Amino acid sequence: MWIRTGLRSGVLFAAAALVAASLACSFSYSSESFSDSSESSSESSSSSSPESKESKYRQDVASYTQAYVVSGGAQGTFLNGVADLAQKRGISNWEGDDNTWWGIGRGLGKTKVDEVQLAAYEQNWAGNDPHKVGLIRKGFSEAR
Repeated sequence: MWIRTGLRSGVLFAAAALVAASLACSFSYSSESFSDSSESSSESSSSSSPESKESKYRQDVASYTQAYVVSGGAQGTFLNGVADLAQKRGISNWEGDDNTWWGIGRGLGKTKVDEVQLAAYEQNWAGNDPHKVGLIRKGFSEAR
């Protein structure tokens, strides 16, 4: 009798453990699904508002620039990172988007680079384009 009761208790315990594990996995999966769906709805609401999308992109570029400069990012990889940010935010012509260059200037202003460093970053990233350099300077000044 003891063996049968012990065996039955063991089987019940194992079944309960399987149900609990199954529920935990189900909860975890449903939480991820909820997170994914709320992310999607916030993305779709921001994509319906171009100003909001552009504003977020500009902030992303400023933060990325600041982190890149402070961490001493690898030479030649900066603009690739900006292109990735633009793609994630749905910005197709990031090189022609004023928000890109204004955001870069704002990020540089937050890092407290001096005028010599600023000129070097402008040359490396904006080249000889006076419009882009002007936007970098504008963002830089506003961040100070």
